[in-house]
Amino acid sequence: MPEYPECVLVVGGGGRECALACALLECPRLKRLIITPANWGVLDPLGGSGGGSRVKAANVGAEDIDGLTRLCRAEGVELAVIGPEGPLCLGVADELRAIGVAVFGPGAKASRLEGSKAYAKDFMLRHGIPTAESKVFGDYAALCAYIEEKDGPLVLKADGLAAGKGVLICLAQEEALAAAARLMEAREFGAAGDRVIVEEMLTGREISFTCIVGTSLSGVPEGQLVATSTDYKRIRDGDEGPNTGGMGNICPSPYATTNVVAEFLERIWAPFLAGLEADRLEYRGFLFIGAMLTDAGLKVLEFNTRLGDPEAEVVLPLAQADWCDLMLRMARGEPMPGRVVRRPGACCAVMLASAGYPVSKSAPEPIEGLDRLAARGLLAGEHPALRAYFCGVAREPLPGPGEPYRNYTDELAAVRYLAAGGRVLCLSALGRDLSEARRLAYEAVGNVRFAGMQFRSDIGQLR
Repeated sequence: MPEYPECVLVVGGGGRECALACALLECPRLKRLIITPANWGVLDPLGGSGGGSRVKAANVGAEDIDGLTRLCRAEGVELAVIGPEGPLCLGVADELRAIGVAVFGPGAKASRLEGSKAYAKDFMLRHGIPTAESKVFGDYAALCAYIEEKDGPLVLKADGLAAGKGVLICLAQEEALAAAARLMEAREFGAAGDRVIVEEMLTGREISFTCIVGTSLSGVPEGQLVATSTDYKRIRDGDEGPNTGGMGNICPSPYATTNVVAEFLERIWAPFLAGLEADRLEYRGFLFIGAMLTDAGLKVLEFNTRLGDPEAEVVLPLAQADWCDLMLRMARGEPMPGRVVRRPGACCAVMLASAGYPVSKSAPEPIEGLDRLAARGLLAGEHPALRAYFCGVAREPLPGPGEPYRNYTDELAAVRYLAAGGRVLCLSALGRDLSEARRLAYEAVGNVRFAGMQFRSDIGQLR
């Protein structure tokens, strides 16, 4: 394998993967980038007009192991970057490694840290990582009996993957019993609710810690805290309404002071790396650690064995690194080639969602205003001030066989883009400080329209 990857594959077609693809395209030595499934929001800053000759969209599902294997062989992929949690927990990274592809993303064994909240809790308790008190239930009657013994607020979590929606915050006993019924009786999240974790409800400021981790060929893990950020999970302003996968984010987190970061490194990060080594978990990829800053200090809420979404949309624009080189070397088990540097300033991202989100998907609706964003010039250059990451956007008509990749900044008159997912667009803006980044992000929001569009107006508004 060459010292630098000529062809990189990004697996996953959402906003996080759009941000990953754009970050990789900032590497001038990269010759070819493939993203699958297709995402029409990927801009090549070095590719001139249109999509640029370096980008290609494929039509293979993120969990289609056979299809991904064939794609890697046909295209000569040297590095695969896996975005979503589903394929990671399914073992896609293991299968691609088995055919000789370097993969930035943990295998199925390490991905259980996200795939099973009960497993993650056990890992934290065994390795002394602070977290909320909890209990695991696989029986509905026993779960209800336990809830009836409790007076205070509780958090119920589906054990398995639930697209960021399987966490139910219950302020009263009646709410907790209703949540238990949703998870285990109505099976709202399917098999993810076969087991349920009940936790004490932590209060404080939530901080997201985005890290990279690499396990050497000798089995010793190393890594780096890349950035801190703050997510806005509830659907409505003022943290009202149901949990979502994330309605916006700011980076760096204003709550991550020097002392808080030092506490994270000592009480969470060091024990986590030691736990990987003790449990012989090979880990090569991104790691997201969600924590609550309580009166008793930081406590871990969850592990995500990949980049968060929309954390990716604020962390990557501020991160300065040759991602192709870094990911390839860490995927091979080599030492980390230098550190990721955070650019000065701040980033604010606002998510635009469809009318039915987070309960259901809405019918596809035409998106208006992408031409206005493209015309403003803020999207241009090697490090643009504004980015419109596509999370759930469809294209009409689809390109024909052999037609080159085109993104939304080109041919807008001939192509329609449709809001086709729960979360549709993530508008991410850079500024000298949070105030400037927030102003630009909402200025961009004001240029975009689609029927039923909903968004929070308080992203970056500190309380």
